[in-house]
Amino acid sequence: MVTRRVLRPTGTIAPPPGPVPRQALATKEMTYKGYRIEPESYYVNSTAWSARAVVSTKTENGWSRLAPLYSTNTARFPTREEADRCALEVAQAWIDAAVARRLD
Repeated sequence: MVTRRVLRPTGTIAPPPGPVPRQALATKEMTYKGYRIEPESYYVNSTAWSARAVVSTKTENGWSRLAPLYSTNTARFPTREEADRCALEVAQAWIDAAVARRLD
């Protein structure tokens, strides 16, 4: 088993106080191959969002969070919607790899 250290983002998690611009509204969660993906992109500075998603699995007690996932590159996005789309792609690739490992 490989253990990886989880690094926390150093930027602000939410946009500054005040009205949230329309482009800052979060993308809804989705289910993919039996896993739940929750986009949780975060606000980095006054002009950029960073991609982040949390993957969960279904248990008898509900959903159990497995891992926060971040984009492997340092790309920043002008809107939360774009960052969330990237986060969904990262999470889907992670799930695909997890499913493939389970089948081996």
